[in-house]
Amino acid sequence: MRPGASALCFILRAGARTYYCQTIKIYNLPMKKNLKHLWQAALALCLLAAPMAACSDDDEADPFLPGDEQPDTPADTLGEAAEAVLDSTEFYCYKGDSRIYGLLYKKVAAGRRAPAVVLSHSSSLTHAAMKGYAKALAEKGMVAYCFDFCGGSKQSLSDGSTDSMTVFTEVDDLNAVLTAVRSLDCVDPDSVYLLGSSQGGLVSALVAEQRADELAGMVLFYPAFNLPDLVRQFAGLLSGGGFGSGWGGSWGGSWGDLGDMLSMSQLFIDAVRDFDVWSHIGSFSKPVLILHGSADIIVPVSNSEKAVQLYPDATLQVIEGANHGFNAANLGSLGSLLGAKADYDPVVLPHVYRFVGRE
Repeated sequence: MRPGASALCFILRAGARTYYCQTIKIYNLPMKKNLKHLWQAALALCLLAAPMAACSDDDEADPFLPGDEQPDTPADTLGEAAEAVLDSTEFYCYKGDSRIYGLLYKKVAAGRRAPAVVLSHSSSLTHAAMKGYAKALAEKGMVAYCFDFCGGSKQSLSDGSTDSMTVFTEVDDLNAVLTAVRSLDCVDPDSVYLLGSSQGGLVSALVAEQRADELAGMVLFYPAFNLPDLVRQFAGLLSGGGFGSGWGGSWGGSWGDLGDMLSMSQLFIDAVRDFDVWSHIGSFSKPVLILHGSADIIVPVSNSEKAVQLYPDATLQVIEGANHGFNAANLGSLGSLLGAKADYDPVVLPHVYRFVGRE
């Protein structure tokens, strides 16, 4: 079905804190799928691809720029308890010649190994959307790494442009990151988890299928298993069958920056349009936890209900009242405009802690 991933990783230490990893990875995936309701897809794609305020505002305030030895960790939606005690380190990985930027959080004694979690952000966001979760898990004794997908957004600190990003380039990115994190001296390589939200959840699920033997489990927040449906439906609304120039041009003006966020490349559209998600997930045999909002208008909870039936060992926790994003950093301005709330982390995090054995 899918060839396994093969990778080679080199880790160097530069200065006091910055790590560099060289990873070369090869993989392949096939394609195919069907469609749904037109008006809902248009709104859904808007929200999926365009949480612009959370992305731009958080990144502008984010002090973790390449070159800083000891980044500050300002308070975010998960509270301030971790600020004074966590060690945060800039951590770079390489996928071929492409540099992947991220932050590594840990509270691990020297010479000890700890379980790890790799956090993958939603479409159009950055590592900043996941750093609150990373810090919270590090406070519980895990090594947590959140990173920017190459070309994942205009605010990405990783290499690559949005024009060259697809779901499958993000699969490559996560494979490179997973290899690097498992190789760290502070990480127990037999206890590594993936955690992904929305499109990052879909990417995590695809990587888990390829590398099940290297993972202890997987947590998915409202995974975008319906992404091919949304792309097909929404692309059909715009001239030329795509929503790059069509949306960013004639439609984008009334939405301001939203027009730019919705300029998915033709490469992205073509790569996922006919991809059959359901035939590429479900064989991962390790424990899976899916958390999904009951009021999600982008990825209906029925998608996760279907997914949980495919995995041999999966649990679905429905978060009552939640939309597509459990906190302000992940919900985005358009969701807030529609009246969605973003204060569900006190409900979400205990489920995650229990799942990874960190209550």
